[in-house]
Amino acid sequence: MSSKLSYHRNAERPAVKMWLVDDDGTLLDFSSGYSFVLKIGFPGSTAVLTKSSGITGGAGVGIEPTGTQNVTIAWTGGELDITPGLYSWVLTATNSALDRTFEGTIQILDVIS
Repeated sequence: MSSKLSYHRNAERPAVKMWLVDDDGTLLDFSSGYSFVLKIGFPGSTAVLTKSSGITGGAGVGIEPTGTQNVTIAWTGGELDITPGLYSWVLTATNSALDRTFEGTIQILDVIS
């Protein structure tokens, strides 16, 4: 999974498929006990979008793009209706013992009306 995402404003598909790895490159197992929060915005500012539903974890297998991802983020209608621009995203995976944080950028593109 590239850490740079690109979606049109108001897009609902495709879901984001992530292959998130530990520091040593090992694919992480998020199949049990994790909750997720995705924030989109600008560092040092309040998030433009905070998402805690529609994010599922799994064990994952292999590598991108032929393997099976270990995190999937599904969008709902209107969720990405934010001002076009380049934003940062931060995904936090939490369980009772450990938080893991991943980050990248997301480009929101305008639509032609």
